[in-house]
Amino acid sequence: MDHLKEYFLCMECQNKEFKRINSFSLQFHSVNFSDDRIYDMLTDEKYQCTKCGTTFTKDEIEEGLLKIKQTFKIKSG
Repeated sequence: MDHLKEYFLCMECQNKEFKRINSFSLQFHSVNFSDDRIYDMLTDEKYQCTKCGTTFTKDEIEEGLLKIKQTFKIKSG
């Protein structure tokens, strides 16, 4: 069985290496039964190309990987 390895590539420079960038925030909201606000901690995750600095969301990368998978399904079908 042949093994192929395909990478998600940066759309700007075709680099395959990325670093993760996290942003942390609190989202406050009120509730009906109290005057106090409650909050949720949120983490926004992006990935930055190590060559050109272009950023991608996790969803954009997953969409790109799905396209690669679909390309190989078409070739083998």
